[in-house]
Amino acid sequence: MARSSTPAHDDPFHPVSTGTGKVPRDGERISDPEADRPSECGPVFHGPGDHGTFRSRTIAGGLRMFLRPALDLMPASDVSLGRLRALTSGAGRAAALETTNDWSSDGPVPGLWVGRKRFFDADTVLYHLHGGGFTFGSPWSHKALASRLASEAGTPVFLPDYRLAPENPFPAAIDDVIAGWLWLLDMGFKPENIVVSGDSAGGNLALQLIAALEADGQPMPAGVVLLSPWVDLDITEMSERDRARKDPFLAIGLVELSRQQYAPGMDPSDPRISPVHLTPSPDWPPFLIQCGGAEIFRGGIEVLADRFAAHGVRHEFQIWPHQFHVFQVFHPVVPEAKVALRDIGSFIRGCLRKSA
Repeated sequence: MARSSTPAHDDPFHPVSTGTGKVPRDGERISDPEADRPSECGPVFHGPGDHGTFRSRTIAGGLRMFLRPALDLMPASDVSLGRLRALTSGAGRAAALETTNDWSSDGPVPGLWVGRKRFFDADTVLYHLHGGGFTFGSPWSHKALASRLASEAGTPVFLPDYRLAPENPFPAAIDDVIAGWLWLLDMGFKPENIVVSGDSAGGNLALQLIAALEADGQPMPAGVVLLSPWVDLDITEMSERDRARKDPFLAIGLVELSRQQYAPGMDPSDPRISPVHLTPSPDWPPFLIQCGGAEIFRGGIEVLADRFAAHGVRHEFQIWPHQFHVFQVFHPVVPEAKVALRDIGSFIRGCLRKSA
């Protein structure tokens, strides 16, 4: 595929973009794929988009200077995980008290509806799987992101409160994700009217859901969105990447602890926990994958995108320069996050409109 020497648009926010096949879109998108595979595509940036905006670089630098050292000093222990749970879920719950009535305990897995009052007559839904290393995070911690996704996509979002490790190690989380999917179908949502999304560990679970549906011969969702998915639980490459340039947001010690708590004694190359080793299928739904250029998960995500290309999976893979892990969460202050979320909204609307 020929590579463009100039950005696809005049917008300064222009990520490295690769992909295979035509992915759905509804409205303008920020970029078009420059090559089939990440390994064949080098930077083609020009202007302000080369290194990210000044604001995003400042925020990344601040995280690297202040937050990352604090995370490194946290002992890799159950106490640390407890503090992270309190910080993420507790603060999120306090900020979301006005949505208490949107909590659902009707199905096998409780969860939070976001945007249901705005889109009360919608027959579509975004099924979002929150991140947190399988050990912390909750629907409450991701409510703000889900609210923005609902606005961009024009559809309600359901966040299942899947069980966390170490109390409930593998395969509890994926079992809950599958149960939540089946519950949405029982509620009357058609598979082609559902888009699945996941950030970090939630992206891992989204891939496992697709693999499980394929194995059972079940209908697929209309599309899948992955935000900085944690697809490879082997930390060797990410440790080398972190030594070369510290990740602003992810501490290797806590990543390793989360892996041990989630899948104790399991081989990190087992595709049941590291979906980068799954065998993709051209029958899988279209994917939009976004990754921060500065995050240590980048290497595994690039390998996943290469495997998608090799197996004919329709997808678009975007690497956003200088951005950190799940930078989209910072959409109120990071300009690139707002643009990335608009792209996600275009993809989701395109998937759902195509199935209508």
